[in-house]
Amino acid sequence: MDKFKLEINIMIKIDHPNVINLYEVFEDSRYVYLIMEECSGGELFDRIYDRISSKNLYTEKEAAKIFKQFMSAVCHCHSMKICHRDLKPENLLFLNKTDDDLKIIDFGLSRIFDEKNHSMDSKVGTAYYVSPEILAGDYDEKCDIWSSGVILYILLTGDPPFNGENDNVIYRKIAKKKFSFPSPSKILIYKINNFNPNFI
Repeated sequence: MDKFKLEINIMIKIDHPNVINLYEVFEDSRYVYLIMEECSGGELFDRIYDRISSKNLYTEKEAAKIFKQFMSAVCHCHSMKICHRDLKPENLLFLNKTDDDLKIIDFGLSRIFDEKNHSMDSKVGTAYYVSPEILAGDYDEKCDIWSSGVILYILLTGDPPFNGENDNVIYRKIAKKKFSFPSPSKILIYKINNFNPNFI
C-alpha cells in the first residue's frame, strides 16, 4: 500500500501534457479507485508492430516527433525529482487513434530522488530497457535517458539494440554496451521476415 500511495502522490505532483492525468482518487473498505485520463489510441508497441506488418517503418521525422514528446515529459519528471525507471513502448500510450499525442503511464516503479543524493540501487525495470548502471546497482535518474535511447532505436529499426533468448543474455549484452546499427536498406526486409511480437 505504501508503494501504491507513492505512485499516486507522484502522479498528483506531475503536470505535463505528455504524462497521463490523474483526476480523482476514491477509496472504500476494499478498493482504491483511480480516475484517469482516457487514452484510446493504444500502446506505442502496437503501432511499431503495425508499422512493421505493413512494411512502413517510422521515418526519422516521424520518430523525432514521438521522441520529442516523451523526452519533454521525462525532462519534466526529472526537474520534479522523479525518476520513472520503467520506460518502454508499453508504457507510452496515444491519446486517440487519429493522432500522435503521447502519454507516459505506469509510475509504479518510480522514485522521488533526493536533491543532493540522486543515487539509487534497486534493480528494477524491463530487461530490454535497463541501463548498465541499474544492473550494477548504482544509478541515478539518467537511467531514464538510457531507456529513452533504446525506445528511439526500436522506433527506427523495429528491434531492440540488446536482444537475446532470455533476460540473462540480454543483461550480459547491456553490460558490455556494444551494439550496432543495421544497414537501413536491410532493416525492413529483415524485420518483416523475423519480427518477434513478444520481444518486450
